Amino acid sequence: MKQWMVLVAVCSLLVLVLAGCSGNNPNSNQPETKQEGVSVVSNGQAASSEESPAEAAYPRTIIDDAGNEVKLEQQPQRIVVLHALYMEYFFALDTPPIASSNAEEALQNYATLQPYANTAEVIDLGSGREINLEKVMEAEPDVIVTFIGHAESIYEGLKQIAPVVLIDYSSNWDEAAMLCAQIIGKENEAQQLIEETKAIIAETQNKMGAIQQKSFALLRVGSNATFSAQGTKNTNYYDPDHGFGLGVPNGYPEDGTELSLEALAEMNPDYIILQHDIAVSQAAVKEKESLAVWNMLDAVKNERILYFDNSLNTGSILAIRLAAQYFSELNE
Repeated sequence: MKQWMVLVAVCSLLVLVLAGCSGNNPNSNQPETKQEGVSVVSNGQAASSEESPAEAAYPRTIIDDAGNEVKLEQQPQRIVVLHALYMEYFFALDTPPIASSNAEEALQNYATLQPYANTAEVIDLGSGREINLEKVMEAEPDVIVTFIGHAESIYEGLKQIAPVVLIDYSSNWDEAAMLCAQIIGKENEAQQLIEETKAIIAETQNKMGAIQQKSFALLRVGSNATFSAQGTKNTNYYDPDHGFGLGVPNGYPEDGTELSLEALAEMNPDYIILQHDIAVSQAAVKEKESLAVWNMLDAVKNERILYFDNSLNTGSILAIRLAAQYFSELNE
């Protein structure tokens, strides 16, 4: 009996000692804040109680570029985009959309999408200028993606079909890529793509060498074969961080502006980039071949007119990578 009482006493003492140790832990009295299976994603960062940011669980809440909290109950499998631009991001993230505005035209004609043209079937929703709610509904989306200011008149109707994520059209390619990745839970893949693309940009700048400092006029073709400046604000080509740090011609505007040939002559760029439908660009140039003011341009005299595909105007992660390929070839 005495031995049994001693054993009980020892066990009791051990329990008291362990309890005391637990009480000395400064975190022992902190409340439990875990919310299992819930994650919040904002400004490129995901927070989860259980997993790393790039592996956050669903449901999750996306904070889109309009500041809306968009709750996604599960990982979207059927993504509908209302502008073909965003097809490029989801293809790059190996998650093709199920439907898109202007899908057929983009997959046939966008140079950025040619590597993906036969890899997935994408329902064509028709013109992105006139969104058909019935067609969107028939696609049975898990999420709808478009840009701020697009389809404003039917925004509430779209939200009745599926959660809607709005992206700032002027966002840099890396920001847009990360927001698209947050929708589908692929932040790790997006970060890798972003780092690879930045390395491609740096390599392109090195390959260009002194050419990078030459002046480049980025132009679009308007009605009657006129030219308009894209504007330094509307492209990453002049940005040394997100683009190629190209030299800006004297007098080249910040915003998109129609240019007369005389205004272009005053700029007298070393290179002219026509970023439009290539056949349309070539026809516009041919029309000017007999004009003295055109033939006085250094870019014309030195045969430095570059024809870039119209799809590069999206400024997407695929567009910047394709532009890098074009610029890299200038020194070859």
